[in-house]
Amino acid sequence: MKEFVPTPYQQQVLLVPENYNLLLAGGRGGGKSTAANLCVLRHVEKYKAQARPLIVRESYKAAQQIWESLVDLLSAAYPRGLKPNLTDHVIRVPNGAQIEIGQVDSATANRKFQGRETTLLVPDEYGLVRDRRWVGLLKANLRAPSGIPLREIRTANPGGHQHAYLHSTHIQGRAPWAPYEVDGETWVNCPSTMRDNPHLDHEDYKRRLLAACGRDKDLYRAWDEGDWNINRGAFFAELSEQHHLLNDSDLPLDQIAAIRPGAVPTGVRWLRGTYSFVAGDWGLSAPSVVLFVVRLTQPYKWIPAGSLLVIDEIATADPDDVEVGLGWPPSKLADAVVERCRKWGIYPQGSFDDAHGLDESLLQVFQRCGLYVTLPDKQRVSGWASIKELLANARERNNKPYLLISPRAEYLWRTLPNLQRDPLRPEDLSSTGPDHGADALRYAVTTPDRRVRIHPNPRSR
Repeated sequence: MKEFVPTPYQQQVLLVPENYNLLLAGGRGGGKSTAANLCVLRHVEKYKAQARPLIVRESYKAAQQIWESLVDLLSAAYPRGLKPNLTDHVIRVPNGAQIEIGQVDSATANRKFQGRETTLLVPDEYGLVRDRRWVGLLKANLRAPSGIPLREIRTANPGGHQHAYLHSTHIQGRAPWAPYEVDGETWVNCPSTMRDNPHLDHEDYKRRLLAACGRDKDLYRAWDEGDWNINRGAFFAELSEQHHLLNDSDLPLDQIAAIRPGAVPTGVRWLRGTYSFVAGDWGLSAPSVVLFVVRLTQPYKWIPAGSLLVIDEIATADPDDVEVGLGWPPSKLADAVVERCRKWGIYPQGSFDDAHGLDESLLQVFQRCGLYVTLPDKQRVSGWASIKELLANARERNNKPYLLISPRAEYLWRTLPNLQRDPLRPEDLSSTGPDHGADALRYAVTTPDRRVRIHPNPRSR
């Protein structure tokens, strides 16, 4: 039977106190998943029948790989009496502990785990999960009798959907192996590279990494050295709350006191030197996203003329899944947009992507509801370039037009940081992610300062 001897890296991981969450982040081949499995083994051995670990991956095939490696490890620790049941994805340990392994690939995937007590949550390859809220929902299952510390252990490599989030929240400015706080929880980042794994043939493994990366030198460096300072997985790598968050105190209103934190004002007036409008991307099964935008035609405080201020949004997305729409018909969306415009003192005009498959033009429906929009400029690459230029200006504070986004634009903040490049066309955004907010923002930056004229056929420009 195979004998498991922890590497020095894995031994160091096991020494971290159990009341700390762990992020096992770094290059490939460092032994992170095995370190997480060893933590699971210690947990079930220590807490026995009260132990209920849950390990999740983003796909069924990946979950099977975890299953096989964990069964091998547990078989060495418990030569007799181990009961792995692939049908219900549960491993029953002779001491009464039960380990469940499953996949989390959608907002509804967590339902099969609802109502079950979990004492240890292990999202393996967390960076590949498309929406981190899917894993966040599982944390509600973390509960245990007194004396058992509740814990989450994540493993992750650079790249993937959550690259930007992990880098900004857990990597940047964090000292390895030192505790830090995130949302009231204490974490420890435990990085590794292939050099921490003495069981690997390093030269052969490097050749395989090169083959897997193709010509992506940045990704190879990240996987080889555990370097998270790459743009891989983040098309809008310039975006950060530090440089691009718009506070209410920075809005060019004549009665700023009218706004309470998180509120939408009613009957406010914009100062001279502003142009306000809406920009939206239509969806039915997918979300509709409408942005409420102000462009400065004159400088205001520290914000240069020409800057774009996203002051609010309406996003018809399922709260549990950023890629699923609520099915609002066009008239309901238009009424909501007009009402929000009224509160903000914005004339209901702007740009909106039309929809295929409706009995009549989406723009015609909007026009009957009092929302006067025209088709946007749909040039993708130039639109993305304009957004990135505005973001770069705000980061550099170079007195050129900025892009600033209010915290009210929750969908935009939630989705933009995780959008990826098209692997075949690096200057374009991959269309496989939740790009509805990004599309609305692209339409906003290309909307001209003009009063929309109402035509008998709204498709006329």
